[in-house]
Amino acid sequence: MSDSKYEILQTRIQQHEETITQLVEIIAVINRRLSDLDRKEREQSHTYSLT
Repeated sequence: MSDSKYEILQTRIQQHEETITQLVEIIAVINRRLSDLDRKEREQSHTYSLT
């Protein structure tokens, strides 16, 4: 494999790694938001059931 093809592949792999990292971070933020919403909903339903 020529050096230029190798460098192109290295660049593409690095870009893919960065994209995957960004996607994982986005998923983590969404999961945190969903967890917060779920917790708030359970707290509200628990409050309503006590009254």
